[in-house]
Amino acid sequence: MGYEFSFYKEEDFEEIEQLVLASYNLEYPVWGLSRQEFTFGLHPAFTGHYHAFEHTVGVYKEGDKIVAVVMNEGNYDGEVFFLFDSQERGEDRELLIEMIKFSKTNASGIKEDRRTRYVKLHVPEWNQTLLELVEKSGFTKEEWGESLYILPFKEESFEVKLPEGYTFADGNTTPDFYLSNTHRLSFGYGADDYACDHGEQAFHDLRLMKHYRKDLDICVLDELKRPVAMAIIWYVDGMPYCELEPLAVVWWERRKGIATALLHEAANRVMKLSPTCTGMLGGDQQYYRSIGYEKKAVIPRYYWELEVFISWEKESYGRDYANEM
Repeated sequence: MGYEFSFYKEEDFEEIEQLVLASYNLEYPVWGLSRQEFTFGLHPAFTGHYHAFEHTVGVYKEGDKIVAVVMNEGNYDGEVFFLFDSQERGEDRELLIEMIKFSKTNASGIKEDRRTRYVKLHVPEWNQTLLELVEKSGFTKEEWGESLYILPFKEESFEVKLPEGYTFADGNTTPDFYLSNTHRLSFGYGADDYACDHGEQAFHDLRLMKHYRKDLDICVLDELKRPVAMAIIWYVDGMPYCELEPLAVVWWERRKGIATALLHEAANRVMKLSPTCTGMLGGDQQYYRSIGYEKKAVIPRYYWELEVFISWEKESYGRDYANEM
């Protein structure tokens, strides 16, 4: 193979991010800017997996240039994404075979039985070469695929309507724990979750990411100026749309229109920043569809697993796992 392999190093981040930004020219990417910044910024402190990227992300270079990456969210959970510097690179069969092998070995997850290794690989529909190879190597298509929903921007501003006495505040004034508190009280993690005590540090780290903007980190405050909702928007000039990650509303403030007002406020801010931005990426839930988000793409996901016995167990005798991959 004409490529040099290395495990991810911190100094690779910005060059990899250039691959992420370039991918908007190929497709609707499932690994976009928000996923890159959110995952690397939040997940280490949020999960306690401070070295997962260095252990499980594979980097391929041609000369001194990074041209392909086996990426994941730093959770040791076997979910994998491939990045390339061009569509032609993404169809290099020899490279793809090597990336699939790395996914099955160093990037795979393991089930609770401590035996079954598995991979969930996102395969964009444009990459028919990758599709052919993953099917040949034992992957099967899952019923679920990642659907991308975008709220289209129009010429006029969105209506912003908060409950009486509620106000907006952004990253220029809000402390880190406003974000972690709102997130915790929205998604229900508690004392047994690592993120309960480390969420504040995680959001602090997220706010240090290169493309974080204080004015696009927006909270809603109640009548007593306590945070009850939050959203962060990610955008770089040249992206066709901005991206939401995350959105949270505390459980006792739901069904009041707060999330919609928050997203509309964020959209209006982005529209003022960049008239070329055409919309906002959101989530694949009924709520987003109900407020006008439209499905633009589905990225299929393919699944592989292999039961691997410990070397001294009799079931492992005579097994050639290399050939079974």
